[in-house]
Amino acid sequence: EGKYGHAIGHLYLQYRLHLMTMIMNLFHVTDRNHNLRLVLFAMNKYFQDFTNGPKFQDLCQAGAEGLITAIDRFEPNRNFRLSTYAMFWIRHAIIRSMTVSSFTRVPFGLESVRLEIQRAKLELMFELKRMPTDEEIMEKAGISPERYQDVMKSANAVYSLHSKHNVTQEEFIDGITDTDGIGGDKRTRPALFRLALDDVLDSLKPKESLVIRQRYGLDGKGDRTLGEVAGNLNISREMVRKYETKGLMKLKHPVRVDYLRGYLN
Repeated sequence: EGKYGHAIGHLYLQYRLHLMTMIMNLFHVTDRNHNLRLVLFAMNKYFQDFTNGPKFQDLCQAGAEGLITAIDRFEPNRNFRLSTYAMFWIRHAIIRSMTVSSFTRVPFGLESVRLEIQRAKLELMFELKRMPTDEEIMEKAGISPERYQDVMKSANAVYSLHSKHNVTQEEFIDGITDTDGIGGDKRTRPALFRLALDDVLDSLKPKESLVIRQRYGLDGKGDRTLGEVAGNLNISREMVRKYETKGLMKLKHPVRVDYLRGYLN
């Protein structure tokens, strides 16, 4: 029985390595560019329960989309590494994929071209010390204007308006009341910012997230005192204060601030 279990474990490991290799090949990852390995690292570190399930490939694709977003928004003159910045976006792209159902997905072929476009954009940002033009990106990536437009259009995901967030249980459509389109952007922005804020709070440790939500009424039930939160979580007031302090410090991290800022502009 022990030998049988060991053999099964060995076969499973080989299968996982083979599947990972296939995904890396689909995205045309080379030994010189290890950025996409961050996606697999995030999956293995934060989402181990899904690494052997049917959603593994979809979640890897979501993580790759998060990586692309990170590369697109990364500023070389900031005081943090691309890998640190990218890991945050990868993790939350995967979380968003779990909580918001998508009707359509970008084919892997287009996704790989999109990644090449973002790689070219990042390289040009370093070379030119400015944001490159579309023409410069197309020339660097070696693709035609038609292909470039196709890939950019396919990147616009379509989400279910009735999907519910895993924490707030609010439907995405909540707050979007302007059916005629007048002022729709202004009405939609608070709802999107709320989802982004939930993403950031979810990135904290569970106790830190719960304390922040309850202390500042972010769970929709109003602000609560240290004593009330302590009673709800069955911990001391001092521990509540400790979790609150740590959580607030983490929320000031440039990566989290930048993530929220993207929903305010």
